[in-house]
Amino acid sequence: MRTFTFLFLAFLFISVKHVHAQAPNQIPNFSLQDLFTRNDFKPADLPKDGLIVFNYYDTGCGHCQKMGAGIAEQMSTFRRVKFYFVAMNDLEYVDGFINMFAKKLKPEPKVSFIWDPNGQFITLFKPTQTPSIYIYDAKTRKLLKHLDGVDDVKVLQVALQQLAR
Repeated sequence: MRTFTFLFLAFLFISVKHVHAQAPNQIPNFSLQDLFTRNDFKPADLPKDGLIVFNYYDTGCGHCQKMGAGIAEQMSTFRRVKFYFVAMNDLEYVDGFINMFAKKLKPEPKVSFIWDPNGQFITLFKPTQTPSIYIYDAKTRKLLKHLDGVDDVKVLQVALQQLAR
């Protein structure tokens, strides 16, 4: 029984590592929607300079709530960064998330809330946990850093500071 348990855990560990490594090195082609305007949102709508941060989250996820609150509180420290909060949740749940945990994000021009009702983001970006944060260079569209399951905004701040140099 011990051998079976060990093999099963080893398989799980290898599988998770393999999926984690599949984060796209380039921003893939996608077609989503801005949650509040319902306008189409595609790669052509992304900025051409600075850093692009996709934060895939779920409104009911405690770690996501903590990260959202942290980003809201530390927004003034993020320079040349555009955040895209991507969720499958409907408008009323996202509004609840914002109102309870991150009120400062809604009017913030450096933040957009993106709706993914069909799970396209999961298929293309392969997150294994929430929140799952992808940091891309806006100019080259290349992946610079992927943080999976991190809920401490300080970890994100350090990563962005290191990448902005």
